[in-house]
Amino acid sequence: MRIRCVFVAAAPLKRMEYQPGVCNIGPAQQRRRLLLGVGSLLLAVVAVGAIVATELPRWTLFLSLFPLYGAAMGYFQYRERFCVGFAGIGVFDVGDGTNQVQDAEALAADRRRAVRLNAKSLAVGVIGAAVIYGALPALL
Repeated sequence: MRIRCVFVAAAPLKRMEYQPGVCNIGPAQQRRRLLLGVGSLLLAVVAVGAIVATELPRWTLFLSLFPLYGAAMGYFQYRERFCVGFAGIGVFDVGDGTNQVQDAEALAADRRRAVRLNAKSLAVGVIGAAVIYGALPALL
């Protein structure tokens, strides 16, 4: 079962509510995370292209792990409306400015979620780098 952020009707705009372990960023912060993801993905493409063009050793293709991790992290934070960094420092921003998480249980829930998102993003980065390492030489 997936729990999503809820929008609360407010005249005339809708706003989001902070939900511990579920949602800690609003639309403006989501856009920033999406830009991080897109920028990191473009960096990965440029890095792989540069490695291939300069004929660096094949193992250097594994360096694409880092921008691929950033791309996955940006995308997952955007999609899940949850910022790993905010969870780490104990804040949230759902549209009305940055606020401190006051409840210890809420902070613990946020940090557990952050660990899961980090692990998922790292897995995507590792798999992506392995695919690039394995598939790219066969394509060239």
